[in-house]
Amino acid sequence: MIQIDMTFFASILNFLLLTALLTFFLYRPVRKFMMDRQDRIKRSLEEAARDRAESAKMKQEYEARLAQASCEAQDIIEKAVVQGERSQAEILDAARKEAKTILEQARSEAARERQAAFEALRDDIVNLVISTATVVTGKNIGPADDEAAVKSLLEEGWLGSAGEREP
Repeated sequence: MIQIDMTFFASILNFLLLTALLTFFLYRPVRKFMMDRQDRIKRSLEEAARDRAESAKMKQEYEARLAQASCEAQDIIEKAVVQGERSQAEILDAARKEAKTILEQARSEAARERQAAFEALRDDIVNLVISTATVVTGKNIGPADDEAAVKSLLEEGWLGSAGEREP
């Protein structure tokens, strides 16, 4: 049976004192440590979730920027192609104009040379006719007679501007 004496009260007092000391020095620090650990884990999980959401958002922004950069690059390429075609057309137009100018200059130069050759040939023909007339008539034809002979040939159409006899 249970004896209630001083040892019983001393044992109860020791038990209560030990319980108070264990609660104060062991249970509260361990409980506080466990609560702090639980809060840290909770914060870490929340932070990880925020980081995942931020990472997903950054990924979407990156993909959007990448798509935009790709579109801009495509636009730049298309503009460069259009500019290149425009430059090519301008260069071809300038080359055609230059070729036309060169051709016109060549034609006018050829016409001048033809005219000069014709005039030289006419002078040679006039000299030849005068020489022949001198030999045939046996008399020396002077400058006045030269002029009359040339006028006569011009009137008859032998020394026309095209170098052919006029009908």
